[in-house]
Amino acid sequence: MQLESTLSRYFREVYRLKSIRHASSSLNVAPSAVSRQISRLEQMVGVPLFERLPRGVAPTEAADTLARFSRNFLLDVERLRGEIDSLRGLQRGHIRIMANEGLVDYLLTRTVVSFHKRFPGITYELEVAGTSAITRSLHDGTGDIGLVFNAEADELLSFAAHIHDPLCAVVAPGHPLARAPSLDLSEVVGHTLAVPEKTFGIRRLIDSAVSARRLHLSPTLETNSIAALKGFARYGGGVTFLPTLPTLQELESCALVSIPIVEDSFQRASHDVCVMAGRRLPLAVSAFVDMLKVEADRASASDRPH
Repeated sequence: MQLESTLSRYFREVYRLKSIRHASSSLNVAPSAVSRQISRLEQMVGVPLFERLPRGVAPTEAADTLARFSRNFLLDVERLRGEIDSLRGLQRGHIRIMANEGLVDYLLTRTVVSFHKRFPGITYELEVAGTSAITRSLHDGTGDIGLVFNAEADELLSFAAHIHDPLCAVVAPGHPLARAPSLDLSEVVGHTLAVPEKTFGIRRLIDSAVSARRLHLSPTLETNSIAALKGFARYGGGVTFLPTLPTLQELESCALVSIPIVEDSFQRASHDVCVMAGRRLPLAVSAFVDMLKVEADRASASDRPH
């Protein structure tokens, strides 16, 4: 069921990428075709939508308004599809999920497999991204469900579930800190460190605590890969900061050791299941969120190393 027009699709890509050339590449069409459609749309609405710049375009206020209406229309289309799917008894549906890397292997794929066994007609998109990109996707309606670490308060989002998972120091078994029962943050930052880059919820939590304590953070490695953080610690590079769920396999096999950090904000940390605030979710998305809650409760109750 294709309800979105070519005009709308081309406009949304130019608006998102701020470039006709980049939009044409994303849409796999010639730049001239995109330019013609934008000119046609501007003639239809009677006002300029983009200011042409030497490099790219800048949306006008009219474009901002049109983008808002376009987003609402697409959400209405998704809701319509959801209503139709509900009449079929969840025989069909599509779920768009964005998540931090750390939860993909442990929680998300487990939930997708469980849900698929019950509802084999449902399809999925799963994209791994940092916290900033995930919240943007929920804001603009291009994602249905977001899983982020320690989400910040956001009036445009609501939280469907929380998985308590404190942020810890993670090291190889032979590291000098490995036998410590717990650590103060000041004891950790003096070691060779690997940390996530600044768009990650983990990094925001670290930076906030370091700033509040007036400590100095000088990482050897900054990365957008959870696997790289684990590898850095596992192969003796030094210390990284991770919650428990992304490291369960390594902890259970004794390849890594996780040490609690005595820091209130680290102890309160959680993985958060987020959706757009006020959105009436399609049936498939709503049912998937319910199953995520079940898997999250199971993770919190029984799947941690003892």
